Amino acid sequence: MQPVMIDRERCREDGMCAAVCPRKLITWSPARPQPEPIPQAPELCIRCGHCLAVCPTAAITLEGVAPEECQPLDSSRLPSYDSLDHLFKARRSIRPYQAKPVDRPVLEKLLDTCRYAPTGSNSRSVHWAVVTSPEKIHELSSLVVDWMRQALSEQPELAQRMRLDVVVTAWDSGQDRISRGAPCLVLTHSPVAVSMPRENCIIALTYLDLAASALGLGACWLGYLMHAAADYPPLVQALNLPQGHEAYGAMLLGYPS
Repeated sequence: MQPVMIDRERCREDGMCAAVCPRKLITWSPARPQPEPIPQAPELCIRCGHCLAVCPTAAITLEGVAPEECQPLDSSRLPSYDSLDHLFKARRSIRPYQAKPVDRPVLEKLLDTCRYAPTGSNSRSVHWAVVTSPEKIHELSSLVVDWMRQALSEQPELAQRMRLDVVVTAWDSGQDRISRGAPCLVLTHSPVAVSMPRENCIIALTYLDLAASALGLGACWLGYLMHAAADYPPLVQALNLPQGHEAYGAMLLGYPS
């Protein structure tokens, strides 16, 4: 079944749908102005929705999704360049957190926004692991420190470059420089066998990083955990990701103190 359905009565034959289709699955030319999906469209279409979104007469339905079901774009709500510039410059990594949990509805709202982040070939393959248990967050931090101890003896150049000795010494004295008392840890993971899994996850986390401040939250990228998750089996086992998935990014989240 063709994923793209064109309402001939609404269509004004301007070729905009053909122009924006990333895989050129809609034929159009001035000599043959009536747009038409090619026979291979059901197999090749990535369901990105560009044809539906761009049509000025709402003539396109994509796999049963009609234009009337889509939220209209309100240009008056879009931020100015100066507003975005200010947001990007004001963004900071937050490390001191209040002892206040991030409620589930807040997390769900934030992740609902982040799911609109672009993905390679529109795979929409980003998965989220959200940890709010203080005990589980401490367990993961402890495993990261265990990896650091191993790296100090087995990967001295890496350990020196990252100054892992400082973090381990702090941990042994009761200072957690991994999770830093954050009430929430968010991790992105993806099937390996998709288009650009690492980039997909990093883009989605960047959305989270920037959107969090609008909800009064602060975030901090958790690079130590990602280094450890790459080659430390006990941490990989503790993360318990689905078969065929890898972790590609992690972030602390909470209310700034």
